[in-house]
Amino acid sequence: MFCEVCNKKITTRRSLFNIFKVERHHICEYCYQKYPLIIKKSMIPVDGGEVIWLSLIQTSEHVSPLAHMSFYKPFYIEYLRQRKDQIILIFDKISEDWVTLFDKMKLGDIYLLTLYDIIEKKESYYEI
Repeated sequence: MFCEVCNKKITTRRSLFNIFKVERHHICEYCYQKYPLIIKKSMIPVDGGEVIWLSLIQTSEHVSPLAHMSFYKPFYIEYLRQRKDQIILIFDKISEDWVTLFDKMKLGDIYLLTLYDIIEKKESYYEI
């Protein structure tokens, strides 16, 4: 398997205990350290509820979305255990137009998960 960021071959050490374990990460250790996952949680109030927005990568450089797709799993599990009654939306990037659209549609509580944090901070966004 090759790293989706730098296209170098990813080698994993195999032993008797992990010989049949499938590797699902598409990023090498060097690129993982270069583009770390710094999770930012923001609460955005909208009509009829709130948007819980989690963004995984805070960088201005474009990183392949496939490289970090395997890191969604803990967020899926949290959603299924604690937030089943909310809507989950998953995007690579999101613009401010989407947030205003969520406000107009009055969908209620939304659990929003994005890879990239590109929206500029506004006064109306509340970050915790």
